[in-house]
Parts: sequence; C-alpha cells; structure tokens
Amino acid sequence: MLTTGRNRIQDGNWALEKLEEQDFAQIGVFDCDNDDLNEFFKTDALEHKKELLTETYSLYEATVGEKKSPVALVSFCNDVIHLSKEKRSELLDPKKALYQYLPAVKIARLGVHKPFQGKNLGTFLVNLTKKLFLTDNRTGCRFITVDALNDKRGKKFYQKNGFEFLHSKDKNKKTRIMWFDLKRLILNTSKIKDNDAANIS
Repeated sequence: MLTTGRNRIQDGNWALEKLEEQDFAQIGVFDCDNDDLNEFFKTDALEHKKELLTETYSLYEATVGEKKSPVALVSFCNDVIHLSKEKRSELLDPKKALYQYLPAVKIARLGVHKPFQGKNLGTFLVNLTKKLFLTDNRTGCRFITVDALNDKRGKKFYQKNGFEFLHSKDKNKKTRIMWFDLKRLILNTSKIKDNDAANIS
C-alpha cells in the first residue's frame, strides 16, 4: 500500500525519506561499490544540501518508530529539458509545445548498498521516485532526467526503466543524458504497479 507524507513515501515495507542534517550520520557504512558515489554521499551530500543544490533521500526498510540505515541513497536536483520541436508537438498540446524548456527533476546520484544489490532495489527506487514526483507535487515537474554512465550496464538499467536518450551528441562521452516522461504514468498506470515492492527478491 502506498502512503505519502511531505518528504516521505512508503510502498509496502519500504520507505523513501528525505535526509535532514542530523540524519546524515545514518549513512555510516553505506557502500555501493563505487568510490565516487560513496564519497559524494558521505562527504559532499550534506554540503550540497546546505548550499541548496541537492536533496538526498534514504530508502530503508520501515519499522514502527525506527529509521534504519539506508539500503539505497538518491540525490535529486531541479533540471529543465529541451526537446526538439517535433518531440514537443508529439507530447504536448499545441500551445504548450511552444515552450522550449520544460520542468524536470534530476537524479543526480543513485547508489544501492552492496548487500542489497541484485535484488531489484534499483528499479524499485526509480519507480518510487516516479511515484514521489506524481504525488502531491509542489511544483511543475513533467520529466525525470539522469546523466547515465555511458556503459552497457548503466544505459541498460535506465532503458529498462523507460528512459530514453535525449540526443546522440553525447554518445562518446562519459555520461549520457536520459529522460522519462511522467505523463506516461498518468496515461498508462500499468507502467508502475502499486505492489512492485513485492518484486524485490
């Protein structure tokens, strides 16, 4: 069952909640097997929060009255997306298709703690992110963007979760800009099941 609060969303036994300054101590031994990501979450994420650059959320197994150590972490920031005129005409009504820049939220960092990798938690977290920004959203947010690592694993993960490449200009760069249209979920709610927490192995 999906429940939401101001900075929290829970699906089954799993909750995604924004970290406040005092919560960063919970990161503790978090290790996603990526030195750059580990350093960001343990060293930089709090400073990014203080500078109003990103907000970091913790995915944890919810228990009554207790917030456990994160099994996954994700940082978000605001973004805009510039689609081609043809793509805007395809997605938006004629008046809105005139907008060159459209509002988005960016997955700035995402990591799953090593003991929980290979259990579909990454996909679950991306799906929960989609739900989070469709539930009581406080600003316009039509798209989710991400700079996916330009390797087979990174691209395959986001493609599996419905993301598309924004363009081909970055095909030889370290990362590739990918995007997901949240309106798809309103038009076709079967894309995200309410019980996808049950799919975690």
